[in-house]
Amino acid sequence: MPERILVADDNEALSQLLELILVEHGYEVTLANDGSDLLAKAQLHIPDLMIVDILMPRIDGYEAIRQLRNDTRLAHIPIIVLTARTAIEDVVTGFELGADDYIVKPFQMPELLARVRAQLLRATRRPVLNPLTGLPGNILIEEEVNHRLRQGQAFALLYLDLDNFKAYNDSYGFARGDLVIKLLATILSEIKAEHNDEGLFIGHIGGDDFAIITLADQVNALCEDVIRRFDQRILTLYDPSNSNKPVPIQTLSVGVVLHRGDVPQSYHDLSRIAAEMKRVAKQQTGSVYVVDRRSNAQSIEQDQDRRKRGPTIGLLAQDASLVDMLSDLLQQQSLFVVTAESEFMPDAIVLGYRDRLPKVPKHWQGLPQISLKIEQSHDEQRFAQLQIQTNLKPTIPIHEYLSLALHLVRLEAR
Repeated sequence: MPERILVADDNEALSQLLELILVEHGYEVTLANDGSDLLAKAQLHIPDLMIVDILMPRIDGYEAIRQLRNDTRLAHIPIIVLTARTAIEDVVTGFELGADDYIVKPFQMPELLARVRAQLLRATRRPVLNPLTGLPGNILIEEEVNHRLRQGQAFALLYLDLDNFKAYNDSYGFARGDLVIKLLATILSEIKAEHNDEGLFIGHIGGDDFAIITLADQVNALCEDVIRRFDQRILTLYDPSNSNKPVPIQTLSVGVVLHRGDVPQSYHDLSRIAAEMKRVAKQQTGSVYVVDRRSNAQSIEQDQDRRKRGPTIGLLAQDASLVDMLSDLLQQQSLFVVTAESEFMPDAIVLGYRDRLPKVPKHWQGLPQISLKIEQSHDEQRFAQLQIQTNLKPTIPIHEYLSLALHLVRLEAR
């Protein structure tokens, strides 16, 4: 579709000459004979560029530019001022009102055409890198997907989204929220650098949404790696002692769509399915990735039962009341709780006690152990102090942050 140029000049002969030359160079041209006509036609059919004379009847060019810049639908359209005025104050006034370029009559047509091309090119150069993370933005993500579609390549599109990000932003402020986004961008950049794979593409859609393009057989390992690193490092951005109430720990939801090279699909088809899979992932607890199997020509193994219920936790407590309390808390977090008599081997052990640690049975020794010391405070409200006896962290005081403790339980169980 040709780019549309709106020319406003009360000199009919000059307007028709401009129209003839611009049409010959492939542009679509609309003429306006004064400032009022310019405003009406610009609002009716939004142009890609406007050439505006300053000296016009009814509404002059200066006032027309001012009104155009106050219209949110037209404020971004480039404007080239065309005038016989050469005084420096006239030039300054035009730029201050919002003109993008200035040509003095009489002019050479090649110069005008060059300035038209330059302004149209500048207008189409929307930001291609996200300013916060420096990763490729929406334009490059779409171009990368379309390139692979044109090449007939088989690939996977991953749509990553943070859970509980708004709650974190509301509690810690948007500056700390930006640190979370940068953390995920850093993790993705590290993985790309370590893989040294030109076929692995990472992009930042915007906000807390990211995209990855990779081969289908790399989906499992890649998703597990991203989730593991994020779950470990997100904890460093929380400060339990400086908050009045618990803030849900952020997790990662990933929707995955697989494109077969021999199946016709568009960028919009793939992004829609990836978003659908991401919504399914967000309905589950913890960091989860969900693969759309409807477009999958290969077998991608995934432990759906474990993904749905979370890790299996072996519970040992000092007495029956602690067993009941901790079991309820853990199960509320979609964790599968078993006792020492169970035939299931847990992923990690939670030890609940008041004054002495329960004894770990022989067949559970060597598993990650997390100790929860339950005490009674002076106001008779229970609180938990967490000590992780693994190589993740030596001691982490939690106090009322049982939600953080349970997140660490899930983390240790991976």
